[in-house]
Amino acid sequence: MLKRVLSALFLLALTAACFVICKETAVIYVAAVGILCVHELTNALNKLDFNPVKNLPSIFLVLAGAVIYFKLPVLWLAAAIVALYVADFVICMKSEKHTAKDALMTLCTFIYPVVPLLAIIYVRCMPAPLWTCIFVTGFLAAVSCDTFALFGGMAFGKHKLAPTVSPNKTIEGSVSGTVVTIGISFAAWFLFRQYMPVELWKYVVTVAVCTVTSQIGDLSASFIKRSAGIKDFGNLIPGHGGMLDRIDSIMFSIPTALVLINLFAGK
Repeated sequence: MLKRVLSALFLLALTAACFVICKETAVIYVAAVGILCVHELTNALNKLDFNPVKNLPSIFLVLAGAVIYFKLPVLWLAAAIVALYVADFVICMKSEKHTAKDALMTLCTFIYPVVPLLAIIYVRCMPAPLWTCIFVTGFLAAVSCDTFALFGGMAFGKHKLAPTVSPNKTIEGSVSGTVVTIGISFAAWFLFRQYMPVELWKYVVTVAVCTVTSQIGDLSASFIKRSAGIKDFGNLIPGHGGMLDRIDSIMFSIPTALVLINLFAGK
């Protein structure tokens, strides 16, 4: 337990430092995290008899991240996508190790986990305090919901939330995490209302939806792991598993916060 807590605190401090120092360190950090996640997911897919083309999703992450960072025309992003999916099929057709399903699965890894990470890069490239509000909202909604869902499940859990995917999660725990996090969002809005780009009710709705999507992100990762017959995506982080195990929920919650806060703010 101590190892798990220390690992979480170290990762939290590292993430905060990279995002606060400047957007360059944040972009590099997210790209590095993304490359690790792609590697871990590829290993899991191998256990499901898929053999996606290695490196192409990571190349897409770097190229698309550069388009976002340098604010290049969207046409550049389209060019990168076209070039990479052409390369994907050419590689698979010329290789005896790859099949058509591997080519299609490679394209799927462009979407998960790459697209959510690109959304996080996009958030950090936004002006302050907007990026701070979006990032912190999505990040803390996921962390808070996960933490209080654990405690709520331990105290009140009776009914399984998704027994075939994650047997330890309960409906009572899920509701507890959501309710407590919504309560925290009220306090957060009043404490930092001068930085909030949206009204109270809109912020609370955003947080509520973030708690739902963060849990879906967590369950989605569990679904992949259970299908692949593995407990964790890796062993990089002591007590937590792989990088993808650690960020599965925020990959859903931060993009949710990005969309809803901008929508409610009329951006």
